[in-house]
Amino acid sequence: MPTCHPDAEADNAGGRPAPLRVLFLAILLAWGAGCGYQPYGLGSLPPDLQRLHLAALRNDTFRPGLQGIVGAAILRQLQQDGRIRVAPQESADAVLAGTITAYQNIPIAFDQSDIGQRFRVRLVMTMQLTGRRVEKVLLREEVYGEAYYTAGQEVTETRTSEQDAGFRAAQDLAVRVVERLLEGL
Repeated sequence: MPTCHPDAEADNAGGRPAPLRVLFLAILLAWGAGCGYQPYGLGSLPPDLQRLHLAALRNDTFRPGLQGIVGAAILRQLQQDGRIRVAPQESADAVLAGTITAYQNIPIAFDQSDIGQRFRVRLVMTMQLTGRRVEKVLLREEVYGEAYYTAGQEVTETRTSEQDAGFRAAQDLAVRVVERLLEGL
């Protein structure tokens, strides 16, 4: 008379794995191989779009100089990532253009007197990727970047913190732009 114990399944047929385990493992492997899974951030542009020109950005906000800060951040991010080569417009496969449409400085935490103490700086940009050979818009999308800062005791300290948050928001925006380009068109 057979006895049931926890190791009975492992003991079946001379130590071979249980058929249920084999079936589960086979299904899991087939699903993983066939689902098209790709680790995040490992994408690339199509082979015919390997060189990109970054056009001068437009700034439609009240904050002067944002186009230079955001443009420099995008250029740095493209160079740091290395999967997309930056090229002059004449030799580029596509042109990336953008318009900064919003600079938001939003209070998110207040003191007892209802005065903002913690803020979120958010930059919003509409980006457009245009193929040079066919002059066709390949991608048009709104992207944002954000960063946080805490108000200081003095006005100058608060302004410095806001300015630093603006630089960090531009860097966040640049990361999102490059990630979006590499997600595929």
